[in-house]
Amino acid sequence: MLGKLIKHEFRAVNRLMLPLHLGLIVITIIGRFYVQFVMNREHVNYSSYSLRMWEGIVDVMLVSAYVIALIAIFIITWLYLDILRFRKNLFTDEGYLMHTLPASAAQHIFTKLAVSAVWQIADGILIGLSVFAMVLNKSIIEDFGYFWNELWTSFPQIFGVPAGIGIPVFLLSALVNTIAGTLIIYMCIAIGHSFNDHKVLASIGIYMGYKFVSNLISSIVVALSGINSFGTRNVNSIFFGVGVYNSGLNETAYFWLNTGFSLVFSLVLGVGAFVLTNHFMTKRLNLE
Repeated sequence: MLGKLIKHEFRAVNRLMLPLHLGLIVITIIGRFYVQFVMNREHVNYSSYSLRMWEGIVDVMLVSAYVIALIAIFIITWLYLDILRFRKNLFTDEGYLMHTLPASAAQHIFTKLAVSAVWQIADGILIGLSVFAMVLNKSIIEDFGYFWNELWTSFPQIFGVPAGIGIPVFLLSALVNTIAGTLIIYMCIAIGHSFNDHKVLASIGIYMGYKFVSNLISSIVVALSGINSFGTRNVNSIFFGVGVYNSGLNETAYFWLNTGFSLVFSLVLGVGAFVLTNHFMTKRLNLE
């Protein structure tokens, strides 16, 4: 049943996600041609100052439109997958049909989470490739090998671990943090919709309360750990924005302490959010 749910979910979200990201590809192709045009135009000697001024204005407007389009695609993807789709499909009129299927609440949660994770990863990759395609030129291609070697060499000097270990750990932490963030949103929606009235406002209020409490707890844990007792330079926690200090710890110890705390904290939050979401969808479901 889980496979059928995931297949149906992909079909449903692809009605929006595919056209949205095909639009991103089209925008990137058009933008790349325009970048090439601008680069060739720089060799033209214009005698009219006003013409050059208007061309500069057009360039700024098009770059701004491109940046706004990227931000809009990112926000639409996140809003639709993490909030609108989950709420509409499981807590509105559609929910009456969905909850009659021979599937548990946990299966519904996992289905939404899996599809959301796949599309958000794809969204991030496509946006990154779009930006890379815009700035790619001969100089960047020639310097790529040098840049990669510098990254591989300097990474252990900065973080105290080889790049082959550190980069996958960073990516794993980012993935777990993203999944936990999605589950927390699901939890807030599930709890908020157990209310009889003002369900959306209740969900927003619960999310704001969660943010306050989680930031408070993470700050307390960092403070009690003693990391910031004898600080000499300030370093921001990668995922939670908690100010910590690199005290007597060397780079390797600091890397594992910081990423380990972020990873464990995200796992605890994600598992807790999943359990609560499953509980409220199973025991406190309110579709009225």
